[in-house]
Amino acid sequence: MLKRDKKMESKIAGERIFYLIKRAEEWKNVDYELARRYVELAKKIAMRYRVRIPKELKMMYCKKCLYPYRAGKFRVRVRKRRVIVKCLNCGFERRIPIQPRSKIKP
Repeated sequence: MLKRDKKMESKIAGERIFYLIKRAEEWKNVDYELARRYVELAKKIAMRYRVRIPKELKMMYCKKCLYPYRAGKFRVRVRKRRVIVKCLNCGFERRIPIQPRSKIKP
């Protein structure tokens, strides 16, 4: 029986996650359900192989219903020190902290 190469598995899983989320971005305006399925598969792969989904890719879809964000399906508000992205499908609000600008001293 062969020993599992975990580094190779996690590398392949990461590539597959990236590919699936990019495909979801391409298909979100054509077939919304298919795009959601791609995100669901990417999340399952990440959990199965214990690979983190990069933050840039996580911000592309709703955490609760897994639908990719597209025009008319989410609302963005800027509040004190955070950006609030609200999914209009399920009502989930993602709060993203932003760093305050540092004051430049003369």
